[in-house]
Amino acid sequence: MIHSKNTVAIPPGATIREQLDLRGMAQKEFSLRMGMSEKHISRLINGKVELTPDVALRLESVLGMPAKFWNNLESIYREQIARVEADMDDEQEQEFVLKFPYAKLANAGIVPKTRIRQEKILYLRRFF
Repeated sequence: MIHSKNTVAIPPGATIREQLDLRGMAQKEFSLRMGMSEKHISRLINGKVELTPDVALRLESVLGMPAKFWNNLESIYREQIARVEADMDDEQEQEFVLKFPYAKLANAGIVPKTRIRQEKILYLRRFF
């Protein structure tokens, strides 16, 4: 799981782990049923490797949950990772804006006057 102040990205592996726990199935047995190495299964569960359509089909076969469900979880996870990264970039930009002489640029008419930090970021992006 990775997160920012606004977003949490939970890998599909968390759901796989829950399903294994509910079934009382060890990771070793699961890897055998999946036809994959224990190392790969561990990396999948921990969100270190992408859940591919092939793996989704295997999960459907082993766990009985549709491949579409697994593919959707992966898609949501990847989108949330992008959001976390964007949030982190925004946080860095906000820190930069605090150190930047925005008021001087605004007084010179280079950027619009504003007190809203997000607007300052937007105007500075456009300027540079």
